[in-house]
Amino acid sequence: MRDTERVVVAGPNAVEAALEACAPGGGRKGGAAPGAATSVSKIHRLYLEDTAGGRSQRLAQRAHELAVPVSMVGKGECDRMAGARCQGVAAEIAYAYADLDDVLARDGLVVFLDGIADPHNLGAILRTAEAAGASGAVIPERRAAHVSGTVMRVSAGAAVFLPVARVTNLVRSLQQARDAGFWIVGLAADGQNTVPRAGEDPRTGARIGLVIGAEGDGMHRLVTEHCDEIARLPMQGRVESLNASVAAGLAIYRLLDGRLFGAGGTRKKK
Repeated sequence: MRDTERVVVAGPNAVEAALEACAPGGGRKGGAAPGAATSVSKIHRLYLEDTAGGRSQRLAQRAHELAVPVSMVGKGECDRMAGARCQGVAAEIAYAYADLDDVLARDGLVVFLDGIADPHNLGAILRTAEAAGASGAVIPERRAAHVSGTVMRVSAGAAVFLPVARVTNLVRSLQQARDAGFWIVGLAADGQNTVPRAGEDPRTGARIGLVIGAEGDGMHRLVTEHCDEIARLPMQGRVESLNASVAAGLAIYRLLDGRLFGAGGTRKKK
């Protein structure tokens, strides 16, 4: 049985992503991968405030098409349920974490997050990872942010489309990834070499694992020991470090550079 929990999704972008994830085909660009399961196993109910505008009404129509119950609520009620500003739109969903074996069965870049506690950082990292074409993310079950309404809102719905596995032991998961053929690179300010661009280093092949450490503390010792290499971002200014989500975004795009951009920086057509 998949690891599932109820989450209140806030805002029209995240709600729309959740609705499309429940539609036939999973709502993924280009279609879902064969046998892929959506991160939204069910939408329990869509909530709209009385003052909701035109886009909210379109979401209500889509919900009716998908047989999702819709409730009209008073002003500010969606904000109260989600604990965040919702623009008059919220939904209660059953969010299903991905199975680690499924995440590691595919080629691509998988982001391993070692204790990212701030849901805003988690949401931003998932948004960048999904936009760049990463194949999944792995988060620890304890002492870390989980997928929540805030994460959904900050990720603009990316948490719906990017498979996220929640594991009890991140070190064991890294070893499993290495056994599956992933080259694991940890990101740290004191890394010996800079994060390579895809195509410039033979190790940036079909399977890459990128490890991002916790805000302030970085990676745990055992996590560091299970990386194949510790790398840093090129820095020329006086600032010694970057916010975790910014650093993750830069590293993701460096590692996927050859797949995202052609010669001269022209983006490849999909």
